[in-house]
Amino acid sequence: MSATKRSPAPAAPAAPAERAVRVADLAAELNVSTATVSRALNGSPAVRPQIARRIIDHARLRGYVPNRIARSLAARSKTFVGFLVPDVQNLAYSIAATTCARLLGAAGYQLILAITGDDPRREHEAAVGLAGAQVAGIIAAPSADITEDCRAALAHPSVVEFNRTAGLAPYGVFCDDRAAFVEATRHLLDLGHTDIAYLGTTDAVSNGLWRLDGVRDAHAEAGLALDPERVRLVAPTEENGHAAAHELLGARAARPTALLVGSSNLSVGVARAVRELAVGVPEEVSVVVYGDPKWSGLCDPALTTVAVPYREMAQVVADLVLGLVTEGQEDAAGPDEPGRRWLPAALVVRSSTGPPRPRG
Repeated sequence: MSATKRSPAPAAPAAPAERAVRVADLAAELNVSTATVSRALNGSPAVRPQIARRIIDHARLRGYVPNRIARSLAARSKTFVGFLVPDVQNLAYSIAATTCARLLGAAGYQLILAITGDDPRREHEAAVGLAGAQVAGIIAAPSADITEDCRAALAHPSVVEFNRTAGLAPYGVFCDDRAAFVEATRHLLDLGHTDIAYLGTTDAVSNGLWRLDGVRDAHAEAGLALDPERVRLVAPTEENGHAAAHELLGARAARPTALLVGSSNLSVGVARAVRELAVGVPEEVSVVVYGDPKWSGLCDPALTTVAVPYREMAQVVADLVLGLVTEGQEDAAGPDEPGRRWLPAALVVRSSTGPPRPRG
């Protein structure tokens, strides 16, 4: 006589699992960034020991368990962060690359630098290469002529724009160039200058447009208009700055009373041209340059400078991309404008600016 088989009793419904504690939870509870928590939990020396100890103790108290399986899988191919830059000789990008490489390295990531030269073909090739390598994240300073194919290749969940924007992602770190150039132009107008020349980067690039808008807006506030004949918009190279300064300042009788420069590379070229032309600064022409104020402070006369916080911008972009690659986009949003950070520049007034000398 065979035994009757019984169907197994239906399993009782599982109790809803309690959500695991995330890095973002620890960061919110301790009022620190997700990047700082991630670094501390990974033993990074970039976090001060007392802060690291507080984070580790709190993580143990909260029962935080790292997802070691996911980390192991990701470690095979996603320990790299790409950085698309137009030119490493440009001060903004050389400082940013150095700073990001150090900060990302401390968190266990390596930086892959791709130099595009603002060439759309090279930019697309670099973007495709980074996407194919399955990098964890990408920092991008997009060109003015970025192609749709390149945009598609950069459709990555952890893309952060730096210094420029082409609408690639809702995340980016920029200098508030428009406000900086409003302030610099007001400084010249307040000294009595009404014949101001502007030498800057092309307005097809977002930050070139912001700077030009700042100069125009300050003129408009004063009831003036920026003379188009006094404007030169060129690619940001030292040679272009040198050539454009010769155009603007070469004819003594037709010189503007002030020259405002909107690029660090252009500023170096302008300094060379001013010396070659033996222009009296500020007696004949007041000069305001752009970039890191260290070298401009060594000139004679010392140059009034729109000082850009390159290192701070690089630190913010490194923290932002780390937040994205470790926790995802929802944890990278800021309190005001999600994921977009604007850092102010400072106008450092020195002896290269003064009241205009009477004409004739």
